[in-house]
Amino acid sequence: MRKNMTRALLAALALFFVAPAYADGPGDGGPDVAAPPVRAQPLPPAQPAQPSTPAAEPAAASEGRSGIIPLNGGELTLNVPRGYRFYPATEAYAFMQRNNAAAPAGTVLGLLAPASADIRAPGTWATVISYDAIGYVQPETAAGLDTPNFETQVSEARASQNRPFEGFAIQPAFNAEAAPQLAWAERTAAPGGAQGKDFRFEQKVLGRYGVAAMTSIGAADQMPAIQAAAPEQLAMLQFPEGRRHGDFQAASDTISSYSVPGLVTGVAALPESLAVSSSTGGEGQTGFGGLAGWFPWIALGVIVLAITGYMLTRRREDDDLEDPEDA
Repeated sequence: MRKNMTRALLAALALFFVAPAYADGPGDGGPDVAAPPVRAQPLPPAQPAQPSTPAAEPAAASEGRSGIIPLNGGELTLNVPRGYRFYPATEAYAFMQRNNAAAPAGTVLGLLAPASADIRAPGTWATVISYDAIGYVQPETAAGLDTPNFETQVSEARASQNRPFEGFAIQPAFNAEAAPQLAWAERTAAPGGAQGKDFRFEQKVLGRYGVAAMTSIGAADQMPAIQAAAPEQLAMLQFPEGRRHGDFQAASDTISSYSVPGLVTGVAALPESLAVSSSTGGEGQTGFGGLAGWFPWIALGVIVLAITGYMLTRRREDDDLEDPEDA
């Protein structure tokens, strides 16, 4: 009885230890070595946060400058006081494009504005500086500004140039001093229109080889401010010695095909009646290059030569008839 009890207990203990070994099914349990601990994969190093890309902003306007500024390779000089700023030609073109304004003739050199003005603000007026190398414009031609239909001529010229013209706000005036100057103003849109810049004030200074211009573009209600600033601005612009209008040399310099009225209309054809020589005050050249006065004498010389030749030929024939030995 005691032996049976002992065997039963041993069998029970054997089943207790054997059961876990077969719990996962038969197989090789492998060496009695502890499994390596399971470790999580290391995380990549944290990347610094990338700043968000800001929306594109318009480029800031170029910083203007003052002082004595040579322009166009020394062709002229702009002396800008502290109350004004001069900006490069890129700003001048951008200003005209924003305000739907036509560029002046010649080469655009820059933009002039009061120092306190933001040239990119919608309500700002500014002045475009330019130079047109068209030669020496004769001041004697300024009489054409007084013709009764001159404003009509300008209107027709603007139509051909695809430029708006509502009439003169200031009539053209020419000052034939040591540095001859021309000034006028145009209305470039109907009064009360919504186009903004509808006033254009032009000032031109005549030089030996061309014409420098200051074109102020603004609104009609800015006309008093533009007019008040015009004399001060014009005084900033100068030709160096040797390139002034009074330095003209008739023997070598080119006379422009533009008259003074042509500087307003933008049309180059100079009337023949106005094509006078400023150096000699003589008569205008004709289509025969100045030989017209010699034509009577040339014709007379041809006639005399013809008669002389005829008489010599006739005399030789008479001598042949009188000499029988030569027969």
